[in-house]
Amino acid sequence: MGPSASRGPPASGPTVVMDALALVQSIPGWLRSEDANKLYELAGATRGPILEVGTYRGKSTVIMAAASQASQRPTTIYTLDVDRRSIDAAVVEAKSRGLADRIVFIRGTLTAFARAYPHLRPTLTFVDGDHSWRGVQHDLAVLDAIVPAGGQLLFHDFNDPRNEDPSCAEVKVRPAVQDSWVARECDFEGAFGVCGLFRRREAPRRSPVGQADLLPLASIREQYLHRVRYPAGRMWRRMRG
Repeated sequence: MGPSASRGPPASGPTVVMDALALVQSIPGWLRSEDANKLYELAGATRGPILEVGTYRGKSTVIMAAASQASQRPTTIYTLDVDRRSIDAAVVEAKSRGLADRIVFIRGTLTAFARAYPHLRPTLTFVDGDHSWRGVQHDLAVLDAIVPAGGQLLFHDFNDPRNEDPSCAEVKVRPAVQDSWVARECDFEGAFGVCGLFRRREAPRRSPVGQADLLPLASIREQYLHRVRYPAGRMWRRMRG
């Protein structure tokens, strides 16, 4: 989860009659009480599935899982991060609270996820990955194909004043959203803390291709060896035998 500014515009709209942030005080992260309360409210009200882009240490993930458990809805939360340490830390936090069975932890990009789960249509998506203009635009290009009609998108740091700071390239969530299909195809449902909430009006016009390469090839050498061994390596061994 990306860091938020120490100050920002006041929250608007209804909040949950509780402090959801108190559930996860010991987990590192940058959610405000208003952000956490709205996330808890949304996760408790949806039947899912829920998609989270950007796990970090699992603060928001645990909040959504706790809301799902409290509502007694059979909701599955898919949370993505490219950092292995973040995923591992989030798993520990969820397990310690008895919530891991409601969460699918995935190390990978949103593009790979959409290809591996081509039929998944999240009713709630919490977008909290790369906060730069390019990063948000890349995520939204993928989400365009999978967010269904009526699906809600909650953007962290959408209401952060750093969006207007030309010297801060790392936080450009609002400009990226305003330059995307979200501005054209979704209704704005309010700002909550530093988060902005949208709801999609119509179903997507295209669907992702159901193909994914999840093989971890970390170097050029490994890619070369993989090509040589499979299937060329096996053929070479048969010819020699």
